[in-house]
Amino acid sequence: MDIVVIEDNDGLRRALARSLSDVGYRVSAFSCAEEFIEDPRSNDPDLLLIDVNLPGESGLSLAARMRRLQPYIGIIILSGRAKPADRRDGYEMGADIYLTKPVDPEELKAAIGALRRRVTEPVRPIADFRIDLKGRQLHGPAGKVALSGAELAVLVALARAPDRKLEAWQIAEVLGGNGAVASRNTVNVTIFRVNQKIMETGADHRCIRAIRNWGYQLSIPLGIGG
Repeated sequence: MDIVVIEDNDGLRRALARSLSDVGYRVSAFSCAEEFIEDPRSNDPDLLLIDVNLPGESGLSLAARMRRLQPYIGIIILSGRAKPADRRDGYEMGADIYLTKPVDPEELKAAIGALRRRVTEPVRPIADFRIDLKGRQLHGPAGKVALSGAELAVLVALARAPDRKLEAWQIAEVLGGNGAVASRNTVNVTIFRVNQKIMETGADHRCIRAIRNWGYQLSIPLGIGG
């Protein structure tokens, strides 16, 4: 299982990474949300350990964003805040589990174990169409095509969303990055290009349809791998 640790305290970040690596997890560690988002190693983790008080984008904001982008990812919040309202905020922003610092290593491992089955049993169907994350390609019955970073992000977000549906503002946020929001024109152009590429790989119709005054829905299942 691939785990990403996002913690700005150098000593704690190293200790968490070492402890989890020692029991067999593949661990990447970052000091802030921005470092995590920009690093190619962060393409497709199974689980995130996120500190609340991060420099730049907060841990809660990052948790909410990642939950929208990857609905099935595991998210554990680590925080020094223990009040019920703080815990509620963590869960409302997308956390599966909220742990207060100092975190007991055995409790953390147990929490990860509790999430492991859900996040590693694929919600990734074997399909006629498949996204290769590392190669940034879409594979289909008629061949494969390269995807730009924006096209890949939108397609993965739609494929992982409940019912493969996203509101227009969610697509705009995916395309904006770093808290920015893309323009309506950018969203429309990207959706058009992704539809064209799905058709190039074998679809006989446009597979991302607009839902009037709401957003978009992907009409075919996509396997995700790489």
